[in-house]
Amino acid sequence: MSKAILGMVVSIGAVVLLSGCGASGQQFSQFSTPKPDRAQVYVYRPESFVGGGVYYDIHVTNPMNADLIVGELVNGSYMEFDVPSGESEVWGKTEAKSSVTLDVKTGETYCVRGGVGIGFLVGRPNLEIVDMATCKSEIVGTRLAK
Repeated sequence: MSKAILGMVVSIGAVVLLSGCGASGQQFSQFSTPKPDRAQVYVYRPESFVGGGVYYDIHVTNPMNADLIVGELVNGSYMEFDVPSGESEVWGKTEAKSSVTLDVKTGETYCVRGGVGIGFLVGRPNLEIVDMATCKSEIVGTRLAK
């Protein structure tokens, strides 16, 4: 293969990998009030150039849901969903799994920040529980995941 063709293939591949799929839904505007006997959970991913093309499904596992897929977390997106009180595991997976466990209390709102770490073949999800002050400042620039 000639150097020109190889260079073109590498360039096209880099553009595809780095362009990624950004969120295109409605921009975040405010937190919702939790439903009666439920808690509200927000999972968000601030926009970042690093790992921008990597995305992963967000799952919730609790006594009510064996394994519910709530959506696809892409660069610059957020999702919201409600969960019952008790323990809920929120997780994502590419070549590795990242998870957090929420000790859910009725009427509360919880925030989980998603990111992407370095992986062998694909970026790895990185989920962490954050406080409301951090969440409020970071979620503002995100759009609803579809």
